[in-house]
Amino acid sequence: MKIHYYLVCSRFEALVASHLGPEDFGLYMAVGTNKLASGRVIFFEIDGAALDAEHFKLHDIEARCAPHADGSPKRSKYVSVYRVMEFIPLEAYERLYLGTPDGRVLGLDAKAYTPDLDEPGPSLYCELCPLFPLVVSGLTPRELSAAITDPKSPISAPRLFFADFRLDRDEKGRLASYLPYADPAHIAACLRELHAGTKKTKTVSRTPSTPGFFRVIRRGFFLGDPTGIKSYPFPSRDELEINHARWWHSASAN
Repeated sequence: MKIHYYLVCSRFEALVASHLGPEDFGLYMAVGTNKLASGRVIFFEIDGAALDAEHFKLHDIEARCAPHADGSPKRSKYVSVYRVMEFIPLEAYERLYLGTPDGRVLGLDAKAYTPDLDEPGPSLYCELCPLFPLVVSGLTPRELSAAITDPKSPISAPRLFFADFRLDRDEKGRLASYLPYADPAHIAACLRELHAGTKKTKTVSRTPSTPGFFRVIRRGFFLGDPTGIKSYPFPSRDELEINHARWWHSASAN
């Protein structure tokens, strides 16, 4: 059986080997195990040929990830659970998969970072791995990635995976009431501080919890380090409703 490699990055990071394809793996992680602290699961498929076999000790992976005695597939074999993301080269990251709590899975393809992603104005970013804060920032996704992964900075991370959240406004310029943020007044206060020009980035929450997480994704997801950045655009509302209706219904309900 073919061994797939997945990097799980939902509140923890782990490189997992599995015989399951992405959709079945997402279903298994969402409803086939009690190990998750959160119902949703986000993971990348990784090009196994690009992995450092010595670093990840893959010399005996065929034996460790062998089918069960009855011939059924090995659903998951953890390969590494600490400081994983930084040791996988950027080019090894393939499709990104978003799994809902009931196991529906949506795959997103990596796209070239385009100039329209550098649109001006404040953004709300949710850092997902290996950092977790929710921040407002005047930086573009590319600038944020470069700033946080700059090895010359006193505080940096080797790589950053994050999502861009919606900041829709109502007719009075306030955050739209349909956005499911726990403390919109605090987000508004952070945005005012950002607008005052004292900071380029302001932390909203160190340990955010966002109900309806997938419903507030704006431009999509980003993965970057000092060598570059990958963009995983989120589908439009029309595309979700027409082409991914079951996933969107599940994502909207949770």
